[in-house]
Amino acid sequence: MKKMAITLLLCAALFGGCKSNENKTETKMDKSISFEDGAVTEYGTILPAAREIRVKADTSSSIVVDWREEDVVHVEKMSAKEEVFVYKKSVSTDGKEKGESLLLKMDLMYSGKEGSKTPVILFIPGGGFIGCDCEGSLREERKWLSEKGFAVASIEYHVVGNGFYYDALDDIKDALSFLEENASKYNIDPCRLALMGNSAGGYFTALAATKGIAKIKAAVDLYGLSDLMKIGSDFDDECQKIHLSPKSSESQYVSGVFSKKTIGDDKEKTLDANPLTHVSAECCPFLLFHGDADNLVSPSQTLLLHNALLASGVESTRYSLVGAGHGTNGFNSKSAMNAIEEFLKKKL
Repeated sequence: MKKMAITLLLCAALFGGCKSNENKTETKMDKSISFEDGAVTEYGTILPAAREIRVKADTSSSIVVDWREEDVVHVEKMSAKEEVFVYKKSVSTDGKEKGESLLLKMDLMYSGKEGSKTPVILFIPGGGFIGCDCEGSLREERKWLSEKGFAVASIEYHVVGNGFYYDALDDIKDALSFLEENASKYNIDPCRLALMGNSAGGYFTALAATKGIAKIKAAVDLYGLSDLMKIGSDFDDECQKIHLSPKSSESQYVSGVFSKKTIGDDKEKTLDANPLTHVSAECCPFLLFHGDADNLVSPSQTLLLHNALLASGVESTRYSLVGAGHGTNGFNSKSAMNAIEEFLKKKL
């Protein structure tokens, strides 16, 4: 297989995202990961970056925003409290360490002030299905939301090599149960709950919300995946072929790292793993964002979900950010973050 260029943009998006400071983007990557031949795990997982966006997603039902002259959000000093702890003791269910213990962490930002209980956002960090940095992912954005009166809980979950997509869903359920059980300790209101996630975390936000795993009042999906069969549908042929190979992270997440199956081989699991399968009129309101220059997740992925929600009579608003890539500046702009704040305060 040809070497596939994995760009610094990919590293930034997967391993911590962009850190905001004076409109500059700082990339952060996991030095333990080898990008030779495009493989990013010991199981040969490939996360392809498209060389060309061949199809532009329709924006007729979206709000198009050119954020490029705006400041990005930044919190100089956070007044909220922050605690990082293990919320779940689990085990690996796939890979070479199958059966071994797995400790999953939560990074919780909360006011800790006496008085009325605060609404809570369960944040699901992205990571291409191969990692999830609960402390680093969208840190400035989470700090900003905590200063706006929300408790924000960011979690780790099972990823490729230690689990399957349905294990991650169980982790999300258990994180929600933890927050409910400890509501009085952190002075949060678990009845005023939203899900939010970026990239793979946006996908799980959509999947958990459409499956109705809890009484979720709102969902915020930042450049997330939806139909795992079509992640590369806007891109060049080589990128599409890799996505439909046994080496893609979505194939390994659905069927296992040793299965040698493509994303389409396990039809029942692939359907279950698709948020579009579960869309109904009972879904909570959605707010979606995607950059029109995203070369890692086809911008049409959030559009597919947006259109399916609207067709079912569900409230859905989608923003298309001009020139924004995958996990780059734009999503941390004042326009985007003010829209998120307004949406969440209205729904929670």
